[in-house]
Amino acid sequence: MPRLAAALILVLATLPSLAAPPAPKEAPVEIVSAEFGVFEPGAKDELVFEPASIIPHRLGQRYGWIIELRTARRSVSVREEYLLPEAPKAKETSVPGRETLEIPSQRRHQVSQRQLVPVEGKIYGEWSIGPNEPAGHRQLQVVVEGEVAASFGYDVK
Repeated sequence: MPRLAAALILVLATLPSLAAPPAPKEAPVEIVSAEFGVFEPGAKDELVFEPASIIPHRLGQRYGWIIELRTARRSVSVREEYLLPEAPKAKETSVPGRETLEIPSQRRHQVSQRQLVPVEGKIYGEWSIGPNEPAGHRQLQVVVEGEVAASFGYDVK
């Protein structure tokens, strides 16, 4: 019996060392600055960022944001929430002898989510003007690790 008690004490004494260590606390993310603007071609395949709130309504025009942050994390979760310009009204089509068919307009809200790796303390979001993209006012909110990092209002003209 003393051997059994000694073995039991030995097993119980080693159990805490087998338990998983506590999860490390996530490194904080501090937003240092945020800017919105256009990306223009520079020398040697570089892009030059110019702060702006008016984006030229030109096919292929590149634009977006740069957020400077401080963190020890290797990557950060980023969600972009867009409010697009007013879509055209729903189209109604009528066929003689049938009900009127209403085709709803497109959504005005879009959300994208991704993981970004900071490069020299900065993260970037970039787009370009596409074909048939309407001009108008837009609103963009950038959320980093669940906290609003920046809100931008801009016009495509």
